[in-house]
Amino acid sequence: MSISYISATTKYILWGKAAGRCQYRGCNKPLFVDALTKSEFNQSYIAHIVADVPGGPRGDVVRSDLLKKDITNLMLMCDEHHRLIDKKDVAGHPEPLLLQMKKEHEDRIEKVASINPNMHSHIVTYRANVGVHTPVISYESVREFLLPSYYPAQSQAIDLSLSNSPQRDRNSSFWQTELENLETQFNEQLRPKFRKGEISHLSIFALAPIPLLIKLGTLINDIQNAEIHQPVRGPNTWNLNSDSSDFQYHINENLQSPEFVALAISFSGTIDNQRIIRVLGEGCSIYTLTIEEPFNDFLKSKKQLQLLSIEIRLLFDRIKTRFGSQKTLHVFPAMPVATAIEFGRVWMPKADMPLNIYDENTANGGFSLAIQIKN
Repeated sequence: MSISYISATTKYILWGKAAGRCQYRGCNKPLFVDALTKSEFNQSYIAHIVADVPGGPRGDVVRSDLLKKDITNLMLMCDEHHRLIDKKDVAGHPEPLLLQMKKEHEDRIEKVASINPNMHSHIVTYRANVGVHTPVISYESVREFLLPSYYPAQSQAIDLSLSNSPQRDRNSSFWQTELENLETQFNEQLRPKFRKGEISHLSIFALAPIPLLIKLGTLINDIQNAEIHQPVRGPNTWNLNSDSSDFQYHINENLQSPEFVALAISFSGTIDNQRIIRVLGEGCSIYTLTIEEPFNDFLKSKKQLQLLSIEIRLLFDRIKTRFGSQKTLHVFPAMPVATAIEFGRVWMPKADMPLNIYDENTANGGFSLAIQIKN
């Protein structure tokens, strides 16, 4: 335990850097309020990383005296973790580990405190069963991914999901049930807030079958200021990066009869024309929007998503010009979460063609009609 005098100025600065919370990794306990009674008082301890005497925890003959009043050698801690590092488990808490804990905590506080105060965003979550899997998305698991550009506008998410649904996407009733719930939840939870001007920005976190994500996008539309978050593997995050490298989407055409017109989106995998012909019949006209090498984790950057919005808008107009706005466009998607939502946002209900969205499920022998989106 410390025996040296630490000035009030140094204490105040340390308190500011720690935001009055324990700096032990994973604790973050507020040290100005009692958790049980809510009484406010100072219950913090100031711990030395290198003890202020050579014989203390992590002490040193030379450095203990030099660092005893240095703020870089001080940590704000709760009683439990102060005792842990200085008495109970000194060996398990070497100097480099404590320095890293201090840095992580103070960097996080700096990042949060530097956010522009008007940059609040409402977190919207949506999940539905995908095959045998039931996705889990909670406010606590995604809120960190708003930083540093935004911070949560409220202490809970606006969840549009149908809770504890036993239905699976191989069943036709699944689509009708999920569609009705999604529209109901949107109309009850989001639409009134839009009309009252209570929402300035949305942060969307969703995991569901692609047709439902496209429908979600049409409800949000591109009028709303929103960021669509994408689950990314390696590193594990919900944030797209800011890479501005060149990227191209490709459009292939196989135009036959005007009776049926289809759009294949081959991002996560390749959808060949025969798979569409098996559904719509011989002679259908097929547009394919694809990338150089389709794979399920291609989407990494915000620029890729922005370019996609432009590409889809131009493609919608191109197909409509050739086939007319009343012709139904049959959409066969293999695409990441964020691209599906963005696809729906770009679609304009008053101007664009009606959409039939198909879902591929091996249990049903391939693609089958999932939902219809009408203007």
